[in-house]
Amino acid sequence: MTLTAISGKDIEEYKIFEFQDLSQLSPGLALENNGAFGSVAQLRGVGFDSSSSTSPAVDVYVNETPMDANYAFQTLYDIGQVEVLRGPQGTLRGRPSPAGAITVSTRAPELDGWGGTLQASGSDQDATNFQGGVTVPLIDGKLALRLAGLTDENDGNQVRSINSSHDDKRSTDSWRSSLRWAPTDAIDATLTYQWMRADLTVLTEVEGPGAGYNGSSISGGGRAVNETKPEQTLKSELTTLNLGWELDAFRVVFDAAYQDNSFDSYVEGDGSNAVTNFAAAQYTQSTYEDRTFELRLESTEDQFLEYLVGLWYQKTKTNSGFQQPNMLDGAFGSPVSPNPIGPPDFTFSLPVSGEIPVKFKNQAIYGNLVFHLTDKADLSLGARYLEDDVKRSQTLDVGAGLIAIDIATSSGRPAGTPLGWCGDGVLPMPPFTGTETYSGYCDLAIEASTATQEVSDNHKEWVYDASLRYNFSDEMMAYFTYAHSWRPAGVTVGITSELTPEDLLAGDPEETDSYELGFRSEWLDNRLRLNTSVYYQDYSNFIARFEDVPYVGAGDTLQAGGFTYPGDATVQGLELDATYDVSEDWWVRLTTAYADGKFDDADVPCRDTNGDSRPDNGDIGNLTPADFGGNSVLFCTVDYAISTVPPWVSTLQSAYSFPVFGLRGNARMLYNYYGDQEDYGRGYEADAYGILNLYLDIGSEAGDWSVTLWGKNVLDDDTQLFQGEPGTAFGVFEPGYYPVSYVAEREVGVTLRYSFGEG
Repeated sequence: MTLTAISGKDIEEYKIFEFQDLSQLSPGLALENNGAFGSVAQLRGVGFDSSSSTSPAVDVYVNETPMDANYAFQTLYDIGQVEVLRGPQGTLRGRPSPAGAITVSTRAPELDGWGGTLQASGSDQDATNFQGGVTVPLIDGKLALRLAGLTDENDGNQVRSINSSHDDKRSTDSWRSSLRWAPTDAIDATLTYQWMRADLTVLTEVEGPGAGYNGSSISGGGRAVNETKPEQTLKSELTTLNLGWELDAFRVVFDAAYQDNSFDSYVEGDGSNAVTNFAAAQYTQSTYEDRTFELRLESTEDQFLEYLVGLWYQKTKTNSGFQQPNMLDGAFGSPVSPNPIGPPDFTFSLPVSGEIPVKFKNQAIYGNLVFHLTDKADLSLGARYLEDDVKRSQTLDVGAGLIAIDIATSSGRPAGTPLGWCGDGVLPMPPFTGTETYSGYCDLAIEASTATQEVSDNHKEWVYDASLRYNFSDEMMAYFTYAHSWRPAGVTVGITSELTPEDLLAGDPEETDSYELGFRSEWLDNRLRLNTSVYYQDYSNFIARFEDVPYVGAGDTLQAGGFTYPGDATVQGLELDATYDVSEDWWVRLTTAYADGKFDDADVPCRDTNGDSRPDNGDIGNLTPADFGGNSVLFCTVDYAISTVPPWVSTLQSAYSFPVFGLRGNARMLYNYYGDQEDYGRGYEADAYGILNLYLDIGSEAGDWSVTLWGKNVLDDDTQLFQGEPGTAFGVFEPGYYPVSYVAEREVGVTLRYSFGEG
């Protein structure tokens, strides 16, 4: 298996305070922490959008249970080890994932003594991080308790609004208790409870000249035009039980977990301040309850055949609700000359609210056999049979409101028709109110409505793999692996139309076949370790998400929304990992990953405003229902990237230890190179850039205390990672701002660490 192991010591030495920064130690891995929703992991050129409402392409496990990335990404402290597993998973543990998995093991109590660690960090970016843990033995050698905690505050994306006093802020508090019990040499069990709360303020970073009324010209990033304070609060409670029981010829492993998570979110929908004194606020509340159970039987003796058999069960219940306004013609004054100076007239709007309860159940039996064919050759065969059942209901409540209808356009009568006409009942539409608030426009009353959409799906599928390994010597090995994986279909969630075809609401399941050839070796008396692999992966119905797609709604109105839709894709790549021990005190490591993941001429929903069958970021005001040719959406044939990760990513690490004044010094360097970013359907390609981090620590020879001076992005690279197109907001206003993102600014900090006892 191709994996990257990141120890708790690595996390401490490289001052990894944020979960997403783990990607700095694993090229080709991208972790995006987008707050209450939208946090995702990408690996091997395969992207994922949490709005696609399906299982992730890269699963995240905490103490052997899969955890939603939105919650898992909020904390990182007192860690035993993190592993990044590359390629399809599903026949050895957990559940299937086509691109890989990230496993996080929190630190378990030591049974043979007490001890602890305290750590305090601060930086010039107003960031502070305090964490620690202590182990207390209760019964010597048999029962111990470990308590750990974290409090962290930072400036997030370092964005500040020019229209208010608000700026990006992230505050996280968490604590964890772990009780480990080993009554005999054969039984070892750990019960862990973790509580977490994260409070986030996430502003929309923009640039552009503005429109004069909504703020000044902005360039260089780091600024927003939000008028209010977008706030998100995530809460999580995670309880895990991990039990191992060693018997004569096999081992029994039992893992169980219960999660009770929730988030509350307020988002300012008018992030470009197209209308002043108006936030277009969207409120979202979500709960997430999850239970998992896994039982494995594993052989432990060396023999011709080794085996592993497992049972898996997961039951998840979620419920998400939202409220937001839907502004109609007349809300911003006369449709002839709308006024961007708010607040708007909410009489001409529809309050929209929705609720999306989901029940999900997944159960499976799986196994893996390893045949030791000769003293050099091994054959591994794995398979998983799963049953996947999901029930989803989307209820949309639309309140009553008014919309101003152009008299001439609606009836063919000339503009200026007398007011009394608005209520004469001539039009084949619901009666007008008889009021003409704006000259030439009749007020049409829209009644409140409720619509419920039910989606139910059940699948019975096989996931399988095979791997042949050959050991040329104790220092050299090669392998070839084939794997077939599967994911349930994604579901479109959001405000769509009753005219939307069924395949745009729920597509087909995803299947993928992966082929990998790898080589592992050690040279120069094991001072040089060289590992490499090449792979190819073919996706049928890769599950993707397409946002801001125009569609024809009720009454032939044009709207824009997001659609989850499958399209064929391929990925090809290679990985190289070389470590060289220059001397006893100095080592160097180079890791590089190349992944070219693209749609394979897939027909997908798109925003095509100029009719060239290619996606663009144009104004949907250029379109009419006739441009859709009788369809509800437009389709384009695309071959752009399926991931936001650049094809080439490399990491260079080096560490040198030296004595200084009777103490121990250590200098470390971490350099990450990101190649040119290819188009992934958003119309912007970022240039190549590099990030250099430096670390210098001085500590005691015994390792019980240390002081570290560190700098991240010390060369202050300011590469622009994304730039959107200026768009028209609410169908009529051009605010003059567009979204952007940049590499995080240089950060310099210091960390004090003290360990006692067993640490």
